[in-house]
Amino acid sequence: MTKASGLLLCGKEDAVTMRVDDDKDLFNWLRNLVRLKVRIPLRALAVVVVLAGCSTMNMGAGSHSPATSEDALVYYEEIRAALARDDGSEVPANALLLAEAAEQAAAGSSDTRAELQELGATAEKLGAIPNSDMRALRGAFGEVSRAVVSLIVADESLANDRYIFRCPMARGYKKWVQTSAELENPYMGSRMLRCGVKTRWTP
Repeated sequence: MTKASGLLLCGKEDAVTMRVDDDKDLFNWLRNLVRLKVRIPLRALAVVVVLAGCSTMNMGAGSHSPATSEDALVYYEEIRAALARDDGSEVPANALLLAEAAEQAAAGSSDTRAELQELGATAEKLGAIPNSDMRALRGAFGEVSRAVVSLIVADESLANDRYIFRCPMARGYKKWVQTSAELENPYMGSRMLRCGVKTRWTP
């Protein structure tokens, strides 16, 4: 699919039809999809993400600007907040959006390209996990967080208005980043929401 107008049909019993107009690229369509909480099979969403990447490559002058590192971190924060409240329902979908944003940002960055590519790769793995498997989601989120911390260490401007915490009881990678100064542990959720301490910006 290119930037031309088209329709996307998905779902089994109750079909959902979404229109992609000339003035909207697929990346922005995906962003609205999550905000509207439209549910589609993850396999179908993965196909749309691939199409979005193809669409971005084929866009000419006058199209929307590609995603930035900040855009990618917005999706990361949505995932973190969801895990902190024990809600995995939108985590895989947001992870695929994070992966697409990171890949777009990497294409336009030389200084942090490697870090953004790693972030995209780990986010894709998170996006492939069923939203009901909270333990697996949290484990994969740890690797996404590792990539996020490495990105912020490489580009210190991204640390503005963000906080880094560490939970000694977390399995796997123990750090995470959030936009609120009040600690909300995504690895433990409501079970131990305040478990953790502020830590240094090191990978």
